[in-house]
Amino acid sequence: MDKTNNQTDEESKWYSFWEESGYFKADPDSKKKPYSLLMPPPNVNGELHLGHAMEHSIMDAIARFKRMQGQDVLLLPGVDHAGILFEGTFNKILEKEGLSKYKLTREEWLKRAWEFKTQVYDSFHKTWTLMGISADWSREVFTMDPKVTKAVLEEFKTFWEQDLLYKGAYIVQWCPKDATAIEDLEMEYQDKTEKLYYLQYGPLTLATSRPETKFGDTAMAVHPSDKRYTKYIGQEFEIQTLNGPRMMKVIADEAVDPKFGTGVIKVTPAHDFTDYEIGQRHHLPIVQVIDKNGRLTEVAGKYAGMKVSEAREAMLPELKQKGILVKVEDYLHSVPVCERCKTTVEPIISEEWFVKMKPLAQKALKNLHKINFLPKNYHKILSDWLKEIHDWSISRSLWWGHRIPVWYCQKCNPNHEVGKDKDMIISFDEPGKNCQSCGQKHWVQDEQVLDTWFSSGLWPMATLGYPNETKELKKYYPWDFETSAPEIKYLWIARMIMLGLHFKDEIPFKNMFFHGMLRDMQGRKFSKSLGNGINPYELVRTWGVDATRMALYGYSIPGRDGKTSRQLMDERCKNYRNFGTKLRNIHRFIIELKPAPSVIPSETRNLQIKSRDPSLIVQDDKLHPDDKQIFEQLNKTIKSVTKNLENYQLHLATEAIYEFTWHEFADKYIEITKNRRAEAQRVLEYVFKTSLELLHPFMPFITEELWQKLPHEGKSIMITKWPASTRKEPTI
Repeated sequence: MDKTNNQTDEESKWYSFWEESGYFKADPDSKKKPYSLLMPPPNVNGELHLGHAMEHSIMDAIARFKRMQGQDVLLLPGVDHAGILFEGTFNKILEKEGLSKYKLTREEWLKRAWEFKTQVYDSFHKTWTLMGISADWSREVFTMDPKVTKAVLEEFKTFWEQDLLYKGAYIVQWCPKDATAIEDLEMEYQDKTEKLYYLQYGPLTLATSRPETKFGDTAMAVHPSDKRYTKYIGQEFEIQTLNGPRMMKVIADEAVDPKFGTGVIKVTPAHDFTDYEIGQRHHLPIVQVIDKNGRLTEVAGKYAGMKVSEAREAMLPELKQKGILVKVEDYLHSVPVCERCKTTVEPIISEEWFVKMKPLAQKALKNLHKINFLPKNYHKILSDWLKEIHDWSISRSLWWGHRIPVWYCQKCNPNHEVGKDKDMIISFDEPGKNCQSCGQKHWVQDEQVLDTWFSSGLWPMATLGYPNETKELKKYYPWDFETSAPEIKYLWIARMIMLGLHFKDEIPFKNMFFHGMLRDMQGRKFSKSLGNGINPYELVRTWGVDATRMALYGYSIPGRDGKTSRQLMDERCKNYRNFGTKLRNIHRFIIELKPAPSVIPSETRNLQIKSRDPSLIVQDDKLHPDDKQIFEQLNKTIKSVTKNLENYQLHLATEAIYEFTWHEFADKYIEITKNRRAEAQRVLEYVFKTSLELLHPFMPFITEELWQKLPHEGKSIMITKWPASTRKEPTI
């Protein structure tokens, strides 16, 4: 392993030692009890951030703890191709070269994209090894690896055979900048003060925040019980538009909010989800006003080709002149934006692929109780969402990702229609056989790619070789531990649960740990645009890996966000750097300044520590009262650290071992035994060695360094047995 720029010689030495010794590798043939942890795959679009460092450090601490408990541990790493995010990042790089996606062929663009992916991917390894992550690198997976591609094809084919897949023109959320459909879950909402426009439609006045979509209005609507408008329901009136007068009918629908504006709305089925549903119920025509580039279509007349915001401003004078615009008010409302590029999202009609989700959600609801959620309330959060789930739009108008595995016969099926009676074949490779209708090969593949989450949802299975029934899949699935930020609980966690149950008839993981988000002191997410991020490399460079890890564990409380800053992180890291210095000083006092063997009392000189056999208890009268007390404190600490690690309360585990080592052991016991140093030497060595073992999952490098210099058995602290707690003092 090459030393990373920020890694000290000591850290690099021990990481190489662990890796070369094979301690990171899982063994599916081992008779040991398995314990599996699945690393959430970071997006391949840039360097890992502080949140990743915390997330991966949490997993590594648990993995190291379980290894010391004697289990066969699989900590499996991987990276996600992150379709939209990666493509957006890469296209910005091309723009700096004067290129664009559309100036290159698909093949040329993909060749360059894979080269960029390799560069980013390499940076991940530097961060992982820098932080001491003990993952099984021999099993590392990328979501576009052949083994995942095979699983994705199986997923798609199975859905198709089970009639859970369909393709059609429906209303979707569309990001004009990324030029693709996105899910509701991939949007954010920004509160903005905009304008509410009151327009005259025949005898009625209505309010809208989007006058530019009036070219696509196909009805006016009121609530059925709104007595103000009962007499108008079912009538048709002539209204003025910017394209001349036209007839429009008033309909009644319970989706109308009588408290909004005047209680009358204009129905634009092509550009509003509620309006689309109203249109479906009342069989209204669909007129598309905004195209996929966020510009007005030809139906807008002289405003065609304008961006939405431009058209809105340009229309106002004419609306006033024709008496259509009655008044304008300020209006505070939530505007949906793409979470990746912050562009305002446009609901539009687009032909996409969908998966019917209700059958999958129903099975998930029946099995959700089998997963231990931390915090517990996420069981209800996910249950509520699953009950209201809608069909999943799985197609994306991108080039980066798993291309939809459907081939159409261009001669017999030029409109690329889908159906079991159509001339189409499901395959990632060009079909070798001829079309059944024309007997020739005129195959063309679907242009779109699959949603990133379509492959990421299979992560727990695909990483272990699904659809093949591998020995890894049999031994490590379902996974014992998974962790994630809460923000992708629906996008990723819920989908892994549904897909795992659908394809394997098992939950994908036993314990689901939602860690909190690291935010700045104002409560904002860290981001490059805000410039409020904290680079983990800089913390490690200044304070070291162990100190940085310990500082991060303080923020690992399940489900609770933490506010921090570079100054606060520096303070925390400095404290734990000082703790590391304290450990070295303790080691120096106990080992380097130990009494000569000749001055150690004969009754203790030849005693051996029996730390691995707590049933052998020395008579109480052989232990000094101070020794008895430190053993009692150590025993309590072992119990506390073990319990909190078993319950994934890492912040409490680190607090317990920190308090014991610094205050109970160093400040009290060492001080009071200086006047009987030789007599206490064996106890000093035992307690310090045990303390290092309790600390190892959190501070792996310094604990290995100091443990190796103490009397010990075995080759590494990493594979020594976890300290056992007893009701009485350990035997010496």
